[in-house]
Amino acid sequence: MFTNKFLKKDALSSEDVEWGYAFDVHLNAFFPPLIILHLFQTLFFSYFISQDWFIARLFGNSLWLVAVTYYCYITYLGYRSLPYLKDTKFILYALVPTLLVYIVSVLAGINIMRIIMNFYEYRVN
Repeated sequence: MFTNKFLKKDALSSEDVEWGYAFDVHLNAFFPPLIILHLFQTLFFSYFISQDWFIARLFGNSLWLVAVTYYCYITYLGYRSLPYLKDTKFILYALVPTLLVYIVSVLAGINIMRIIMNFYEYRVN
C-alpha cells in the first residue's frame, strides 16, 4: 500500500494503515464524485453536455474536475487524520496534472464526458 510504504513517519514503526481503513477512505471519497458524475451530469448529458458548444464542453469538463478534486481532497483528509503518517499533502499533488488536463481538454475542444459516454455505449454493444 502506498501510504504504508511512502508516508509513514517512522519506516520501522509497527503501525500500518489497515486495508479496511483505506477502503473506508476510498468509499467516503468516492461518494461525491459518484453523485456528480452518475446522477447530476447524466441529467444534463442528452440536451446540453453532448453538444459541440464551448459552454457545454466547459460545463462537462468542469464537473469532472470538481469530481476528481473532491476525491483527492477527501482522500487527503482521511489520511491526514492518522498521526503516524507524514507528508500526506502529496496526495493533493495529483490535482496539478488534473488541472493541466482540464485546461488542455477545454482549449483543445475535447469533451471528456462525451468520450466516456461513447466508451460505455460501445463497450456494452
